Amino acid sequence: MQKSEEGFTWTAKGGSVCEGLATAAVVPSTPPSGLSFGYDVIVVGAGFAGLTAARDLAFRGKSVLLVEARDRIGGRCWTSEVGDDTKVELGGTWVHWQQPHVFSELQRYDLANFQETVAFPENGESVVKESRSHPAREQDPAEGQVMLERLEELMEKFFDVDGQGGRSVIQFPFCTASSVEQNPDYLELDKLSLADRIAQLDGCSQKGRSMLSAHTASFYGVSPEKVSFAEVLHTHALCNFDPAMMEIATMKYKIARGTTAFARAILDDYKGTRIFGSPVTSITQTGGEFPDYPVTVTLKDGNQFMSKFVISTMPINVISSITFDPPLSTLQREAFSTGVTPAKSDKLLVCTSSDLKNGFNVTCEGGGMPYASGFADGKHGNYTLLTLLAHPGNNLDRSEESIRLVETLRPTGIQVDSACGHLWSEDPYAGGVMPVRGPGFLQKYHDAIRRPHGQVYFCGSDFADGWRGFISGALRRRLSSH
Repeated sequence: MQKSEEGFTWTAKGGSVCEGLATAAVVPSTPPSGLSFGYDVIVVGAGFAGLTAARDLAFRGKSVLLVEARDRIGGRCWTSEVGDDTKVELGGTWVHWQQPHVFSELQRYDLANFQETVAFPENGESVVKESRSHPAREQDPAEGQVMLERLEELMEKFFDVDGQGGRSVIQFPFCTASSVEQNPDYLELDKLSLADRIAQLDGCSQKGRSMLSAHTASFYGVSPEKVSFAEVLHTHALCNFDPAMMEIATMKYKIARGTTAFARAILDDYKGTRIFGSPVTSITQTGGEFPDYPVTVTLKDGNQFMSKFVISTMPINVISSITFDPPLSTLQREAFSTGVTPAKSDKLLVCTSSDLKNGFNVTCEGGGMPYASGFADGKHGNYTLLTLLAHPGNNLDRSEESIRLVETLRPTGIQVDSACGHLWSEDPYAGGVMPVRGPGFLQKYHDAIRRPHGQVYFCGSDFADGWRGFISGALRRRLSSH
């Protein structure tokens, strides 16, 4: 199996970091002799939006060139094999049949078999670590249950902006325009940040507000002041306004064969040319000597290709790194830069031989801890996989100090045998896990980001009305636009 240049591993035995991870996501480019001068469509990005767009356009008889900056497919979702064939998901992971577009594609490729994540197992170990200097302490089950029930009460009030739990506000979570038409208050609520909404709650104590603030900050690893309340309400609507469904639909089921197996299945259906390891530096539409191909795409190595149309599936966080001629509209430039905040939910995956047979969950409350939370994610051969999520404002790193800190997350200790990760907040082609929309985004930027820029179309999970930030969102936006 080939090794991607991305990601890293750390082993306790060697105590050193090795760059790159083995993955089936690394695939070859079309040889230069197989490339053409001009194409009907150039698709930028080989994540799920780009792969399916390229596949379907080629099915329709269009000549297509798929261009990808990375040396692999999958974009912000990829599977690595570590150690004794342990599969680890380094990016977007969880799927659900409530996410219709991804489930349809999984059935198409006979991949609708799942592994179950149990982040909060009944009778499992539940631990709190307040800071680097404080020892981890096991949480009393009764204390944890009281806290959980209190948080559920607070979240119910948080979402209940209309006396119906938000149901009258977002009636059509897969179509923003229809929801706004039915209830214009949707746009008014979008002006609120999460912090604004928390401040509105009557009869809520300061402790309750602090609990809500910490909880909502954990959704994206972003300060509550920078996130639109409507963004979180939208996810709640996708989960049928059911708090229990939120966890089930967003962090319970993983594709048994891995997200990379899914991406490879789509690529195998694609009948067109492809170039990997080639970042796009500019997209030009100023005309020239070839009127049949009005768009020129220039790669970092200087190679240029021409097309009738371009479909950009680049994440919103990084579109501003590309030079457009003519320039993007003022609203598009603002939306792709100041309109969003990169989510910093990096994760470190730790293989441990410690006995965690009853499950394990840890909450890190502050004190400079790089981790916000962590949980045991099942047995993989002789090891248990621990998933550690980044704390808002604290990027993970690959230092031995940070990795060894995992050993202190349990009163009786954790044996850290190896660790791996992909630091999305440092990734130049992702700019974070996903872009989080700020207050007022819908009214100011929603239409602008969906509008073509001449012959260039923008699509992908970041643009979706439905499961934004999920694989299903990548597929949904493609279907609605092209």
